Amino acid sequence: MKNYIYIPLCFLMTILFSCSKPNTPSNTQEEPIVFTTDANATNTSLSNSFPVTVTLTSAMPSASGINIAATVIDQTNNATIAQNAGINSTTAINNIQLINLPRQHWCTVTVKVTSVATPSNTATKTFNVAFK
Repeated sequence: MKNYIYIPLCFLMTILFSCSKPNTPSNTQEEPIVFTTDANATNTSLSNSFPVTVTLTSAMPSASGINIAATVIDQTNNATIAQNAGINSTTAINNIQLINLPRQHWCTVTVKVTSVATPSNTATKTFNVAFK
C-alpha cells in the first residue's frame, strides 16, 4: 500500500521540479556612460579657478554611481597641474572646480567620468581654459 502512495508522490515531485523556471542570470551590463559639460571648446577665466558643471545624460551606471575626475595640462610646458581628487556621485548633475590655473597659459582639461562598479565603463571630454 505504501508503494502506491510513494510512487505517485515521487512522480509528482519530479514533475514539479522539472517544470520550475530555470535560473537565468540577469543582464547586468551597464549602459555606456555619456555626459556633457557646460564648458566650451575654449574658455577664459578671470581667476585661477574655473567651475565646470558635469551632467550625466545616460542612465546612472549602477547604485554605486560614478567618479568624476579632471586632469589639467599646461600647454606651455606640458606640466600637469594638481587638482582636487575625483568625486564619487550618484546624481546626474555635478559641479567641479578646476584650480591652480597658471596666469596667461592655455591649459588642456580632460574630464573623465567612470562607473564606480565597472571601471572599464568610462567617457572623457576635453576642452581648453586660460586664466587671463
